[in-house]
Amino acid sequence: MDDKNNQNPLEIPDNNPQRESKPISARYKAQSDKQKKSRVIKIAYAFAFLLALGGALATKIITEKNLGNLNVPIEQDYITVAPTTENKTTEPDFQVRQNKTDVPDTRSETQTEKAETTTEKKTEPTTEKKLYSTPYKDYYTLPLGTDILKEYLPSTPSYNPSTDDWRTHPAVDFKGAEGSQIKAISYGTVKDIYDDALLGTVVVIDHGNKVEAKYCGLNKDTVEVEKSATVNEGQCIGYLGTVPFEKSELSHLHFEIYYKDKNVDPLELMGK
Repeated sequence: MDDKNNQNPLEIPDNNPQRESKPISARYKAQSDKQKKSRVIKIAYAFAFLLALGGALATKIITEKNLGNLNVPIEQDYITVAPTTENKTTEPDFQVRQNKTDVPDTRSETQTEKAETTTEKKTEPTTEKKLYSTPYKDYYTLPLGTDILKEYLPSTPSYNPSTDDWRTHPAVDFKGAEGSQIKAISYGTVKDIYDDALLGTVVVIDHGNKVEAKYCGLNKDTVEVEKSATVNEGQCIGYLGTVPFEKSELSHLHFEIYYKDKNVDPLELMGK
C-alpha cells in the first residue's frame, strides 16, 4: 500500500505555518500597552508633586515678602528668669512695673480715719441695759413735750392718791394739757387699739427691733390711726385725754415701752 493510501482521511493538512505566532504577538502588545500606561501614571504623579512643591515655595516667598513690607520684626525679645533657691529676696534683673503713685486720694476724712483705725475694739460687759439701750439711742422722738411728771419706778412703790394705795410705776408720765397732740416716737405698725379701765384709751405700736410702745390716756374720739396702719416718726396718732387710775394728778400721757416683751425704762431705751 502506498503512502497515499496510509494517510488518515480525518486529518486536515496545516496550510498556515504562522498559526502559533498570532497569540504570542497579542500578549506582547498587551504587556507593552500596560507598561506604557504605568509610565504615564508615574509621570503624572511626578508632575503633580513638582507642581505642589512649586506652589508651596511660591506661597512661602510671597508671605515672607508681605511680612517684610509690614516691618514685623522676626525676632522677639523674651525675658526669662531662672529659678533660684539661693536668695528669694534678690530682685530680678529686669525692670518691674511700679505702682502708680500720682493718683489723687479722693477719700473723705471719715473714710481715711476709718482706714487708719485698728480693728481692735474694747469689749464691754453685756448687760440687759446695753442690750436694749445702746442700739436705739437717738432714733426716737418724744411723744409729748419734755416735761416729766412721774419717772419710771418699776420696783419702788409710791403712793397713788387716785387709787389711795401704794404701787409701782412701770412707765414715764409726760406732762401735757388735755387735747395736746400725741406723736409716734418712731416708724412702726399699729398693733392694737383698746380701752382699759385703768389706763383709758391705749394705742399699741410695734416700732420694730423688738420694741413695742403703749400710748395710754388718749381721747378715744380723737384717735387718728387704725389697727394695722403704719406710722412715721413724729406722726400724730391722737390727742391727750385722761388716765383713769391717775386722774387726780395733772393731765399727762402714761407711756410704757417693752423690749423683747419685757418692760423697760422708756427714756433709757430712747437715749433721752
